[in-house]
Amino acid sequence: MAELPRLPRVKVCGVTRIGDVEPALRLGLEAVGIVRWRGSPRFLPAGPAEALASALPAGILAVEVLVDAAPDDVSGWAGAVQLCGGEAPETWFGFRLPVLRRLPVAPGAEVVVEAWSGVAAGFVLDHPSGPGGTGEAVDLALAAQLARLAPCLLAGGLDEKNVAERVRAVRPAGVDASSRLESAPGEKDPARVAAFVRAAREALS
Repeated sequence: MAELPRLPRVKVCGVTRIGDVEPALRLGLEAVGIVRWRGSPRFLPAGPAEALASALPAGILAVEVLVDAAPDDVSGWAGAVQLCGGEAPETWFGFRLPVLRRLPVAPGAEVVVEAWSGVAAGFVLDHPSGPGGTGEAVDLALAAQLARLAPCLLAGGLDEKNVAERVRAVRPAGVDASSRLESAPGEKDPARVAAFVRAAREALS
């Protein structure tokens, strides 16, 4: 099974334009999530998704974000895959790329962690109200418990103003932000992305 040596410490998801993250790339952004689920306002078709991934500098992880996906759905440009639907762990055992499993922060989530142990390189702790990008904050106490069970990225309503406080509360391996860094759905504010990356790296150091 392919594994990350460690999870990316700072990821920004739902990126649609390279210009939105260019300032942040110089500040320590490590991973970019490219959404391939048509139900999202951040969805990118195949051609633009590949072009965005190709525009990322070497060393920046391009994460393909999928919902209810099969292994054959993963694109050739992906450096990792983030699963956000009802995927079964046995289908992804031994997959060629690192798998990030979205984990709704809700009672019983530890069962999902156990089921995906040995399959997922890590988990993305997110609000249970949707497959991602809701902007809703998670239960921090429960998220902290989950972050002690496995490597986790904390998501759910993070921005440059609250990331430090939430990192202190949860102690995750890294963080992942999306909708609260936008000026419009699917359009990240480059200044806010850069500020988030700067604040996140300081909080995680």
